[in-house]
Amino acid sequence: MKTESATVKIPIKVLESVDTLDELEDWLTAQNPRIMQELAQARRDDLAGKFKPWKPRHVSCPTKSK
Repeated sequence: MKTESATVKIPIKVLESVDTLDELEDWLTAQNPRIMQELAQARRDDLAGKFKPWKPRHVSCPTKSK
């Protein structure tokens, strides 16, 4: 059984080059083979016309101002 490490190694050059947490998150996402395979498959499906049109869902968010 393979155990996964809870430690993620990030090269110093990457840490020095990111300006925002979003950029760091993008880099981390790109390092995950499973996510990248899913994104590639989604792109292939899109190019082949196999996709579902996006329909926004309205989720009410109660605020104290209303």
